[in-house]
Amino acid sequence: MSAAREGRRETDLREWRTGEGRVLGAKIPPPRGGHLSAAVPPGLGQEGSLRDPGLSDRFWTLPNAISLARIALIPVLVVAVLVWDAPTLALWILGVVVVSDWLDGKIARLWNMRSTWGERLDPIADRILVAVVPVTFVIAGYIPVWVVVVLLTRDALLLVTVPVYRRRGLEPEVTYLGKAATFALFWSLPLLLAGNTGIVGAEGLLIVGEACLYWGVGLYAWSGGIYVWQARRIAVAVPPHRVGSAAVGRSDGV
Repeated sequence: MSAAREGRRETDLREWRTGEGRVLGAKIPPPRGGHLSAAVPPGLGQEGSLRDPGLSDRFWTLPNAISLARIALIPVLVVAVLVWDAPTLALWILGVVVVSDWLDGKIARLWNMRSTWGERLDPIADRILVAVVPVTFVIAGYIPVWVVVVLLTRDALLLVTVPVYRRRGLEPEVTYLGKAATFALFWSLPLLLAGNTGIVGAEGLLIVGEACLYWGVGLYAWSGGIYVWQARRIAVAVPPHRVGSAAVGRSDGV
């Protein structure tokens, strides 16, 4: 093996030991005990050693209460749009939901209230919001059906790729393209809702909302294609771990 390849290999191992390593764009979880030979894929061995010491098991915390309130407001938002035909009220509710999404995380970090329950509740609330609001907007006639079809198809494809990473002890890396798509989609929802309230400038808000929506959908589909392509490269280039294999339990060398 050439000196250049040896040097590159040592760099790769050093990045893995410090938790900075990547395989074809996928993050490699930090090894246990600071040694590469002690690295164990997620789902194997004792998970307690990987637990963040800053997380508590408390359920009734202020951030968790905010997350629960956010989940409880989503049905009210749906009723305000579809039953009461009150887009102005729905806009206020959506605003509260969006602000609470930022607020619970901020409070958890500033007041040291991070918990394992909060780590679960926050993404659950976000997923419910992302799934329910677009469908509600389709029923109300705010957005076309094909938009929801594209969003759900993309998420379903990404869900299929999850086992590819888990079997190899890797974590998919969120791309800036995906973040930009989510940002555009999240902004499109309140803008579209405001455009249907009849307030001053509603027509302009509706145009901007539609622009954010279609731009976000395009980026969402594009980033989904990148994630699927990346997962395929991982599946071809990296062999999956076998439960109980000697490679996992070894303590000497790589």
